[in-house]
Amino acid sequence: MLSSEVMKNREDQHQREVERMARGRSELLREGLIECFDLPYLNDDDPRHTLDLIRPEISEGKLPTIIEIHGGGYIACEKNINRLHARAYAQQGFAVVNGDYTLHPEGDLVTELRELAAIVNYVADMAEENGFDLTRVYMSGDSAGGHLVLLYAMLQGSPAMCERLGVRPGRIEIQAAAATCPAFRLSGRNGAASAISFLVRLMYPEGISKEYLEQFNVLGLIGESAYPPLIVITTPDDDLLYKEDLELEKALRESGREYDFRVYESRENQLGHVFNVLYPEFAESREANRDIASFFLRHA
Repeated sequence: MLSSEVMKNREDQHQREVERMARGRSELLREGLIECFDLPYLNDDDPRHTLDLIRPEISEGKLPTIIEIHGGGYIACEKNINRLHARAYAQQGFAVVNGDYTLHPEGDLVTELRELAAIVNYVADMAEENGFDLTRVYMSGDSAGGHLVLLYAMLQGSPAMCERLGVRPGRIEIQAAAATCPAFRLSGRNGAASAISFLVRLMYPEGISKEYLEQFNVLGLIGESAYPPLIVITTPDDDLLYKEDLELEKALRESGREYDFRVYESRENQLGHVFNVLYPEFAESREANRDIASFFLRHA
């Protein structure tokens, strides 16, 4: 039985999504694209084990492919919230696999990493049918989804992490990953501490040890993982995670591995948490999404 707090959070998120997609925004960026919805990536009839495929209507040759992972504070939201962002990528010439996954508390981070691996395997299995270029597969996530993408990148580059968690990455390697305004640990400092503490109580209603949670602190994984190139997108207008992500940037810089850290200031629009995902029509968002696409295409 889900707690009333989790149920309310999910309903609030759903209502915000309904309002966000109102007044024709559901059609935004749709021209010239083919969309297929709710395709199963695991054959168990679980609606959380489905994905959407969005790609250009006309293409020459195989397409670079992005696996898109939504956020939602670990306990809420679904793939539809990232549909506009997936379309923005597809309009830049990518095939986009917009995946869903099991939320907390029904699942946990290990469950979700296994599901991300299953989505990667779907891309491998369906490459011929859908024109996926398996030499150019990337992963993109925001907020809690950004945490999952960062964890998957660390997993791909760390046999020790695979053994500890009992999770095997997918059969093909992602060549680079993008995290927008990402969480990266289940503890917090700065302004994120109380929010993350609240979420952890909802994610693990029966309680969880700090030692267990520390396994999913990306800062502690950077040193052991030969992770792929990363790009992190943020804005000072992200009151929740901007200062946290400055700490992530420091750790990535000190690792010596390839990364890009992009900070976008409000110009024409007031930005906020995951701005380029929620509002890809903003000029600032278009710039950020072009920067992600360019970063991906440099790595194959």
